[in-house]
Amino acid sequence: MPQLLRDLELGLLIENQINMSGWILASGGNEFHDEYRQADQAALDKRVDKSQPLLIVVTAPYPTQELAYEHAKQYFLSIGIKTKMSQILSHKDLTKSNLEELENSSGIYFAGGTPKRLVDAFINTLATESIFKALKNDAVIMGSSAGSMLFGKKVVMPGGKIIGDGLNLLQNQIVLAHFSGTWPEWVEPYREQNYGLLGLSEGGSVLTPVTNETEKIHFGKVFIA
Repeated sequence: MPQLLRDLELGLLIENQINMSGWILASGGNEFHDEYRQADQAALDKRVDKSQPLLIVVTAPYPTQELAYEHAKQYFLSIGIKTKMSQILSHKDLTKSNLEELENSSGIYFAGGTPKRLVDAFINTLATESIFKALKNDAVIMGSSAGSMLFGKKVVMPGGKIIGDGLNLLQNQIVLAHFSGTWPEWVEPYREQNYGLLGLSEGGSVLTPVTNETEKIHFGKVFIA
């Protein structure tokens, strides 16, 4: 597909994002532990196809991607969920087969790690389209730490530096993972620009439909400003 046409198609997908269905689970970090069991199970129960393995995206936890997947595999097996590791390990892996696997998944989990690796691979690329197509098919998209940061409008590092756009699945929000419970001074300029601030402590999660038609469900310590 020519670049201009692909950009136009991507723009239309983003513009029509409100028409997507599906669910989002954002968690605060230190994933694959029992403190997330209730939130993860609640999200997984929303899947249309519960027989399909949960796709684990380990793009972010470089260079320990295989180890991160093994932790995910064992944790989800303990709650009766089979998994599969996505082969999108960097922005160089956006092959047709990897993208089709992403868009055809009923459940996708973005592990934590380095946020910029997720921005490079999943923002303004063909992977963005695949995620949105999955959501139009009622997928459940889950993420922790860097994974949950990707779901906001902007991906902002501690200290306030923007490293890129997010997927804006949590519309107009900036997600602060590993949140201590005290808003740092650097959030003030974002508050003044009318961004919402979502602070997720370790063990804290928010489960919400993309369309915001029903009330968000909070697990653990969640802070909103």
